[in-house]
Amino acid sequence: MKRWKLTSLWIACVLAFTLTACGDDITYYTIQNSDEALCSRTWVEEYDTTNEDGVMVGCVHQLKFSTLNYSGQEIHQYYYTGQSRPYSEVTRNFDWEWMDDTKEGLRMDFGAGNIVYFENVWVREHYLSGKLNGTQVTFTDANYR
Repeated sequence: MKRWKLTSLWIACVLAFTLTACGDDITYYTIQNSDEALCSRTWVEEYDTTNEDGVMVGCVHQLKFSTLNYSGQEIHQYYYTGQSRPYSEVTRNFDWEWMDDTKEGLRMDFGAGNIVYFENVWVREHYLSGKLNGTQVTFTDANYR
């Protein structure tokens, strides 16, 4: 009887170790944003808004980042419904930098004390997302659309 208990205990231990060893080995990779991923494309977001006259219009919002002097450009193009050409375009240049070593936030300086923060930044294969000046946004690579 004592031998049976020891054998049962030994079998239980072997099964426990065997079952916990089953499955795929999981490797976790650290995915970090980079200058190359951020600067290699034009980022585009489209949404509807109202203009100064209260008319609903479409907006195409673009961000372009460059490692040359860490500069960039923000473009807003406004379209009336059904029109293919914008009736208004606003372009602003900025300087940018990562907020810290984690590269999960950007500080965009438009000059004259106008600083905009892009927080929780995720640069992935064809998408750029985060919280731009307090608003959650998702941009798409213009060449991917």
